Amino acid sequence: MVKKLVLNDKIYNITSKERRKNIFLRYSKYLNEKTQGFSNTKVKIKKLRSFDNRFEVEIFGPEELFVYNLLKKEFGTIYQYDQVSVGNIYKGLMVDVGKVGFGIFVDCGILNPKLDVLINLHVLREQLCDGKEKSLKEIIKAFDFIDNFPIYFEITHIDREKKQIQGKIDHKTLNFYRKILNENIEAVFVSGETKGQVKKALIRKGHLRDIVAIDRYGFLENIIIFKDNTSAPGIIADIGKNLRNCKLSAIRPINIKKLIEN
Repeated sequence: MVKKLVLNDKIYNITSKERRKNIFLRYSKYLNEKTQGFSNTKVKIKKLRSFDNRFEVEIFGPEELFVYNLLKKEFGTIYQYDQVSVGNIYKGLMVDVGKVGFGIFVDCGILNPKLDVLINLHVLREQLCDGKEKSLKEIIKAFDFIDNFPIYFEITHIDREKKQIQGKIDHKTLNFYRKILNENIEAVFVSGETKGQVKKALIRKGHLRDIVAIDRYGFLENIIIFKDNTSAPGIIADIGKNLRNCKLSAIRPINIKKLIEN
């Protein structure tokens, strides 16, 4: 019996048929790397869903249930609205950053109905700038938040009648910023390209020696963490042209500290 699964990774930055084919091939390789220990069970991409830009895959073979659970754990999946509960923790991507002034919306794949989770301005102030009365614009600028920025969050409130969901930032994301601030190191978020291609861009420009790690948060979302005295804006200027149609943002302790201290 074939099992079907919709994976949580969002697929975007497809600018041509060639790029689309390339993304399909690389995602298939990505899946096979995770399931190579199960040679008798196959994973096949069935389609890229147009309404939420996520891959639906088919799993068939003697170990299909095990592989299904493995992929669900490793990649994540979509969630039905009526299964979402207060206290649940999800990984999502910021959407429409800066388009409203009362908070930031996060897409984690909630469907029926399709809903994004709101992290409101009051919560962002409490969690990111010690409760100071900063505008959303100031917070976005200091953290250089952009669309598809990855974030872990916890559901704090669900209004079933209005079909609205609110959340707060989870400790996994807060700990990342604590590390950046405590160690005074900079980072660059890259949206729209795979970890392998990001690494190639760094190598091409001679910056591999400048990095501590490339943390993959999703298939097309990666954060490059740098060694001391490496400038995130400088790296962006150097590698940006080699990451076609990608969006890059600079994560800089100096900007975050200014927000908190002023």
